[in-house]
Amino acid sequence: MFYNFYPVNILLVAISRALVTGGAGFIGGHIVRDLLSRGFSVSVVDNLKTGDLRNIPDSAEFHQLDCGKDDIGFLFDEPYDLIYHFAGQSSVEISYKDPLYDLRTNTESTVRILEKCINSDSHLIYASSMSVYGGNPPMPKSENSNRDGSNFYAIGKKASEDYLKEFHKLGVKTTSLRLFNIYGPGQNLSNLSQGMLSIYLAQALEKEHIIIKGSLDRSRDFVHIYDVLRFLRAIEGNPKTFGEVLNICTGRKYTVLEVIQNIQMLLGNHITYETKKGTPGDIDNMLGDASKLISITSIEAEIDLKYGIKTMIESIASNEYYSCR
Repeated sequence: MFYNFYPVNILLVAISRALVTGGAGFIGGHIVRDLLSRGFSVSVVDNLKTGDLRNIPDSAEFHQLDCGKDDIGFLFDEPYDLIYHFAGQSSVEISYKDPLYDLRTNTESTVRILEKCINSDSHLIYASSMSVYGGNPPMPKSENSNRDGSNFYAIGKKASEDYLKEFHKLGVKTTSLRLFNIYGPGQNLSNLSQGMLSIYLAQALEKEHIIIKGSLDRSRDFVHIYDVLRFLRAIEGNPKTFGEVLNICTGRKYTVLEVIQNIQMLLGNHITYETKKGTPGDIDNMLGDASKLISITSIEAEIDLKYGIKTMIESIASNEYYSCR
């Protein structure tokens, strides 16, 4: 498996300089550490609203900025080979509480960065979301499925994807990644507004009782962060991905009840739960079609849900997650 992921020190593509927005976040932090382990020079941008400084290794250059409103021009004084744009809030619930913040951090920030990529050779990899599909059947969702997502968060992600498509026509190397439910060591367990699995695990660890907003029959396609990193390595600088949209998924679904049962198996049956009214705009069921991703990367997800949750619990118990600096 891939529990000791970062010590691998193999440069797979000839990319030397990278920018990671949202690099103090869960996914962004993993990307930063993986890039550094392969010899990249990495600059990190994050507004630290939900990010953690411990996610940023000492060897990375850090700028505390909001890509949606602050001056970012100086960051592009020298060209980047690779840009991961993973900044932006990622909660449907928060998008309803503060839609203007959601719009600024997700869509406006994307356009501002795209403008800086014109006449450059940068490969811009953007964190879109499964939310663009909505939750209506049929399942699984392929990249050609209708984008029926209608909540505020999904609207912003769809707009950003469209901007990437248009900027690609202007010569920018873009790739949109429709991220499904990413989880793993280092996920922010104190943020109870995003990350279904991490929310449940945080409640189980702290209170031994899980409050579930919505039905136990809801389902998701959970992807472990170590599998995500394997996919990303095969996407970086890959001409087959330029101008494309790719699902980052496993093609396997788990219900909320199965998630809870896995947590109980790992922590003990004393963990209890209750259900309450669901979150407005939330999706009941989601399953991705991974065939295009597998075709382009020749990689399949390998980590099952039980082992994936186990890596999260072990990283918390050992307090080793942030030690890779």
